[in-house]
Amino acid sequence: MEHQIDLQGKTDQQSFEQLLALFETLGSKDAVVATLGHHGEGVVNLLQGQIWGAFEWCPLHFGPPSWQYVLTRTSTKLPKRSIGEFLGADHQRCDALFIKLEEASQTDDIAKATVLFNQFRTGMEHHFAMEENVFFPAFEQATGMTQGPTMVMRMEHRQMRGLIGQGGQALAQGKLDGVSKAGSTLMILMRQHNIKEEQMLYPMADQHLGNNVDTLVRNMQKLSSVEKVAQ
Repeated sequence: MEHQIDLQGKTDQQSFEQLLALFETLGSKDAVVATLGHHGEGVVNLLQGQIWGAFEWCPLHFGPPSWQYVLTRTSTKLPKRSIGEFLGADHQRCDALFIKLEEASQTDDIAKATVLFNQFRTGMEHHFAMEENVFFPAFEQATGMTQGPTMVMRMEHRQMRGLIGQGGQALAQGKLDGVSKAGSTLMILMRQHNIKEEQMLYPMADQHLGNNVDTLVRNMQKLSSVEKVAQ
């Protein structure tokens, strides 16, 4: 079940209290879609202080004038989080958005496809930003490897951004077949990219970053509230 809540005009404390009350009622497959009148950094700080390890907070739309996020439960409450668990879950979230977009692209519903495309693009840019702005620099500093796996991942991010851009251009022209064409190539690249990260890079990071991992994940989750995606 999906709950919609409009928190525009509310303070961080008021938003936090209403979100927490809804969160306590959520089942494992339920979600709260919250609309805020600001980027919500203070709200995330309060959520992390109260229910750290129990929730995901992911962007659907960046403003201004409004910002929209989805709040869900993690599969199990974790006292500490790992790179592999946190970013792997975000891979799954982006994959789910991609599947919805692909399904919409098979119809003639341009309006629905546009909404889903924008959510997918926001999700992917958010994921790239968490890695490029927070995770990769920390990994490179801890290991001294600046020309290794993170260099390859950044290159593949650029390739995926290009394909997403192609899909956006096709959508703007009303060509849903063009969205599907770009999506087919993107799907292959995403799968290969995710395997490399989940089977190699993330385990290496969890090993090398050690006690800093939990703080790093907190910082990545906070970034989802302030990162502005170019539309």
